[in-house]
Amino acid sequence: MLYAWIDGVKRPPAFKGEHTTCRDCGGSLTAVIPVENVRHWRHKAGDCDPWSEPEGAWHLGWKEKFDIACREIGLVDSATGERHRADVLCGMGTNRATVLELQHSSISEDERNAREAFYRQAHRMFWLIHIHSETSFLAHNFGMSMDFQSRTHVLDGKKFAVMRWVGRSQQFIEKWKRAKAHVFFDWSGHIFYLASNEVSQRLGGQLKRGHFALCHLTSEEFLRAVHWHD
Repeated sequence: MLYAWIDGVKRPPAFKGEHTTCRDCGGSLTAVIPVENVRHWRHKAGDCDPWSEPEGAWHLGWKEKFDIACREIGLVDSATGERHRADVLCGMGTNRATVLELQHSSISEDERNAREAFYRQAHRMFWLIHIHSETSFLAHNFGMSMDFQSRTHVLDGKKFAVMRWVGRSQQFIEKWKRAKAHVFFDWSGHIFYLASNEVSQRLGGQLKRGHFALCHLTSEEFLRAVHWHD
């Protein structure tokens, strides 16, 4: 986790060896100050959120676009006691509460479904998927698939383009087409909204396997959407 409370202030660790307590679980936290990576807090007894993953500069950069009061918000299912920490939660306690999950690494469909089931109980939910080429050809395939000329539609004033996934495996794009939350991709600093099944129907019908539709947004448009600004 990147933030913890010290003397009433929510912040990253300031120096090696600094200690505090996790507000979510009461466990002991220790500062980790890497030479090349992002400074963060480590649970002494293991993170109280089993969905926690290593975070780097991409996570930090996006979290810092939101007020610190919206970053890393612990949530508990009152019925089961299940506990998880949303990367970003805007509008908490209102009917416009929105969870934003920042996903840099690969995730299984089972875990994606579990996260959506948990966060969508009382919130609108967005995914922001980082398309990068650090461990695979994903970014290359994504870039090769971009086609905003051949099949375009305007829906509610937004331009959508239907395109075909380039690459031997279509598993990645099909997995995210099946998501129940809203899905956005961050590719080389460009933000794209992936048309949901509902939107695809309005674009002319369910898209066949390997085909998908994207809408290009500016970062400012994406942030307004998370904040649910009209």
